[in-house]
Amino acid sequence: MTYGNKRLSIMIMISVMSLGCVWLPLAIAQTVASRPDGPVACDAFQRVGNGSWAVLRPATIYPEGVALGLSPGETFAPNQLADGIEITAVLDRNCGNR
Repeated sequence: MTYGNKRLSIMIMISVMSLGCVWLPLAIAQTVASRPDGPVACDAFQRVGNGSWAVLRPATIYPEGVALGLSPGETFAPNQLADGIEITAVLDRNCGNR
């Protein structure tokens, strides 16, 4: 094998390996299924203006299987995160848009 062919082979191997490093995490991320929400006591929540939800009584929700305790008086606006979870999205999914 000549110097030029050896160099080309090395460049191809590096390119293939770097593509694998980019595409592999993306492929893995798409195959990981999120866990379903656990039970939600919808009567413990009330929809308030502009898509927000208010907590009426103590409640625990289980978004993606993770327990999250909520206290009366808390209000959650759309796109607001609590412990990395968008509470309004969980309530919209489980309690509807009422």
